[in-house]
Amino acid sequence: MARKLGVLILLSCVFCLNFFVILPPALASNGLSLTTPFPGIEVRPGETVTFPLELRTTGISKTVDLQVVSAPKGWSSTFKGGGMIVHQISVDPQEPAEVNLQVEVPQDAKPGTYNCVVRAAGGGSTATLSLQMVIKDTPSGSDRMTTQYPVLSGTTTTNFQFRVNLTNNGAQERSYSLNAQAPPGWQVTFSPAYDSKQIASLSLKPGESQGLDVNVKPPQGVKAGTYEIPVEAVSSAGKAGVVLKVVITGTYTLEITTPTERLNAEATAGGESPLTLLVKNTGSSDIQNITFTASAPSQWAVTFEPDTIDVLPAGETRQVVAYLKPPKEAIAGDYAVSITANSSVASTTATFRVTVKTSTLWGIVAILLVAGVIAGVAWIFHKYGRR
Repeated sequence: MARKLGVLILLSCVFCLNFFVILPPALASNGLSLTTPFPGIEVRPGETVTFPLELRTTGISKTVDLQVVSAPKGWSSTFKGGGMIVHQISVDPQEPAEVNLQVEVPQDAKPGTYNCVVRAAGGGSTATLSLQMVIKDTPSGSDRMTTQYPVLSGTTTTNFQFRVNLTNNGAQERSYSLNAQAPPGWQVTFSPAYDSKQIASLSLKPGESQGLDVNVKPPQGVKAGTYEIPVEAVSSAGKAGVVLKVVITGTYTLEITTPTERLNAEATAGGESPLTLLVKNTGSSDIQNITFTASAPSQWAVTFEPDTIDVLPAGETRQVVAYLKPPKEAIAGDYAVSITANSSVASTTATFRVTVKTSTLWGIVAILLVAGVIAGVAWIFHKYGRR
C-alpha cells in the first residue's frame, strides 16, 4: 500500500513539473504575454522606428489596453494596427494578436542608451515589455553625400557646377529633400546627373546611389574670396551633406561717368570750369593707387581734385572733380577732352564733348568797339559829307 502511494506521489510530481516547464511563465502567472523579436535596436536622431509586438493569452478572449508607461523625455510613441492608431486590441487564445509600436526619435537626441516600457492589461491579466534603443556617436548605415571636387574657382561671371553622389545606406527606401545654405544673392539649383531638369527632392532604394549636379551662380559684383556652400539631403532617418567651396578670383575693371551719366560739359574761354566725375570699381577686387590724366586741345589746362585715389574697394564709387580751362583765345564751339583713370591693374577712358563759350566781358568789349567804329564813321560823314 505504501509502495503504491509512493508511485502515485511520484507521478503527480512529474505531471506538475511538465506542466510548469511547457507553459510559458507569463501565461502561467496571469494568462497574458507580450513579446517582440527585436527588443533592442540601434536608432538615429530624427528617425521613426517600429517595434512589432505580439500578444498571447490563455483561456478566453480578452480586450487588452495598451500603454507606454515609461519613455525618454521628449520622445513620442504611437500604437498602430490595421493602418490605424489604436489603444486597445482583442487577443484570442487560438492565435496571437499583432500590433506595432512606433517611436519617434527627436532630431536633437544625443548618443546613449534609452529605454521604453510597454504594458498590456486586460481581463485581470497584465504583461510588460522593456525595449532598448541605442544612439551611437557614428551610426552604422548612415546615408552619404560625397564629391570628388569640392572646390572650384572662377570669376563672378562663372557658372559653377559640382558633381555630388547621394547614397541610401539604409534598409528601406527613403525620400530626400535637397537644400543648400548659400550666401545672400547666390543661386543654387539641383539636377540629376546628365539631365537638365531641376529637382528639389528624390527617392532612393536601399543601397542605391544617385549622381547630382549642383549648379551655383554667384551674384554680380561679388568680391573676390572663398565662399562655403553647405548642401544636404534630408530624409526621415536623418541627413547627409557636404560642404562645397567657390573661390572667386579677382577681376579689375574701372568706369568713369557723371552723376547724370551724360558725357558732355561746358567751359568758358580763359576761365576754369568744374566737371564732376564718378569713378566706379566694377570689378570684384579692390584697386589701389588710381591716378588721372587728360588729353585736351592745345593750350588747354586740366587738373583734378583729388588727383589720386589711394584705394577704391570693389563695387564702390568715388567722386572726382576735373577743372577744365580753355585758353582765352579759344573760339566758341565744341571740343573733345578725354579723361583716363589709371592703375597698375586696370584703366579706363571717357571722352567728353566740351562746349566752349567766350567770356561775356569780351563780348561787351567787342560790341563797344563795333559801336565806336559805327559812331566814328557817322561823325565823319556828318562833318565832311556836305563838302
